[in-house]
Amino acid sequence: MENLSISYVDYPIASGKESVVFKAYIGKKPVAIKIFKISTIKFSTLERYIHGDRRFENERKDRSTRVFLWCRKEYTNLDELNRWKINAPMPYDYNMNVLIMQYLGTAKSPSPQLRDYRGELEPLYAELRRQLRIMYSSAKLVHADLSEYNVLVYRKKPYFIDVGQMVDRRHPSADEFLRRDIFNISNFFRRKGIQVEEQELYDFVTGGSVE
Repeated sequence: MENLSISYVDYPIASGKESVVFKAYIGKKPVAIKIFKISTIKFSTLERYIHGDRRFENERKDRSTRVFLWCRKEYTNLDELNRWKINAPMPYDYNMNVLIMQYLGTAKSPSPQLRDYRGELEPLYAELRRQLRIMYSSAKLVHADLSEYNVLVYRKKPYFIDVGQMVDRRHPSADEFLRRDIFNISNFFRRKGIQVEEQELYDFVTGGSVE
């Protein structure tokens, strides 16, 4: 985008312990602004996902810059997902603890989280597992905090969000994170009546590149 000057902030989309997200406008274009909370974010939590990620091993990691690095890490992960055509908000820019990215939703409301989606779930699950395989086997990334809370359904397709903790597949805890992701997402779909077997999903995700 040529000009990232915010015209105005519309309304808050989501708020948590680590960040708050607003819908805003750049001219007539809706965007999402994510602001990472410096005073309440848990530095011990961040460390687990930064330390061991080779993409950031040479970065300064003291307490005063950790949140800024986390913001840049989320921007980098979103950019990488989009490069591999994996469904995620397009990142536009970041500065310090502020990230500007694509707004997913309609003029009236943001896209629902997977947990709140009321449409057909079987095709959504099929697309989600395909995307996870591309993420792991081609992009070589692991979400590391996947659940029905961190997937939005936009135009009937799953979109990954909250990817600051996403790690390179070479991270020493990558397999642990992946198995936790698979457990969480399998558990959600099973509760909805869709047959999902964790080991089969794990084998599919780690089974090779998707053309």
